[in-house]
Amino acid sequence: MFDTFLRRSEHLAEVQAQRALLRFLNGVEWLIRDPKEVVGRTPYDVVYRRDKLSVRRYRSEARAVRNAPRFELPVLLVPPLMVKPFIFDLWPGRSLVRFLLDQGFDVFLVDFGEPDSADAYLTLDDYVLDWIPTACAQVRRVTGSRELSLIGYCMGGLFCLMVLGVARDHAVRNVVTIGAPLDASKMGLFAWAAKMGGGQIEFLARRIGNVPGGLSSTVFRLLSPASNVTRYADLFLNLWDLEYVNGFDAMNQWVAQFIDYPQGAFLQFVHDFMEHNKLVQGKMRIGDELVDLRRVRASLLAFAGRTDRIAPAPSVRAQLKAVGSRDVTYELVPGGHIGVLTGATAPKHVWPTLGAWLAARSMAQPLRARPRSRSGAARRATRGAQPARRAGHH
Repeated sequence: MFDTFLRRSEHLAEVQAQRALLRFLNGVEWLIRDPKEVVGRTPYDVVYRRDKLSVRRYRSEARAVRNAPRFELPVLLVPPLMVKPFIFDLWPGRSLVRFLLDQGFDVFLVDFGEPDSADAYLTLDDYVLDWIPTACAQVRRVTGSRELSLIGYCMGGLFCLMVLGVARDHAVRNVVTIGAPLDASKMGLFAWAAKMGGGQIEFLARRIGNVPGGLSSTVFRLLSPASNVTRYADLFLNLWDLEYVNGFDAMNQWVAQFIDYPQGAFLQFVHDFMEHNKLVQGKMRIGDELVDLRRVRASLLAFAGRTDRIAPAPSVRAQLKAVGSRDVTYELVPGGHIGVLTGATAPKHVWPTLGAWLAARSMAQPLRARPRSRSGAARRATRGAQPARRAGHH
């Protein structure tokens, strides 16, 4: 028994010595490298550009997997305002872009650029009626495909739904939303803040112009005050783990590089969406059009994070009753607002489900009409050409 204890002690000592060496080496690398080089490393080509709007096509040659299926239906990623689009491509270990490429999808991204003071006039109308439809048209032009799939994170998911709620765009076959809160009244603290201080928020926005990215970054960090205090201590303890170090830099870059929010779009979003909750009620107008989500006929997959305080599960689940789609799937997964897309559990609990669901709906010819479903694991939808009927359980 003593010998066993001694061997275990020696093994633990070796592990700690190895970690101490790795902590030193990784620490030196962390100090001298540019953290901006960690994020957005998947190569791409810009296939369309107009002023600040651009459309990227990610290169899949180096990521091709032998004998992997290749889907003719392209995928367009739609980021939210306020953050840079590398959220979909944080670093090689947490890149939804690379995952989709490996699964055989042709991946595009719409980049709204970084607004300056001259863009204060931009409203949600510009994104919903012009920029996103233009990006969709360019994806179809480049690929020759008549249809495509949309994947939107947070407000990007709402953009996808609004585009279809206005345009009746039957060229969009599938929509995936991740952490997209449709019902503002169920957004917890944010709903309360909008109700109590919406007028003051609008007043300040009219005074300052575009909402500074630094202000948004500060508010975002305040949502997790404890982690902001301990994050560097956590980094030191995990400095031996290069994957953790890369993740630390990537997440810091995401939050630190928030970009300005155009004044017009911000005022419209606060007033119509946050204060008056018009989108879920079918009362929100984009341009001269009423956004009617019952026009959304594309297959819909909605992800909600169990611990998401920005987009709580009930606010996301509201999508199921609002849209007119017959094929609707809802997934409640581990993670908060960031984790649901790029957290440690996302590659296991979110991406495979997304990939399997999308693969079943990305065949050359559209699938026949499917029964409307409220929830369930996407893997059950991929056993054959037609997904099985699912009973709600979340």
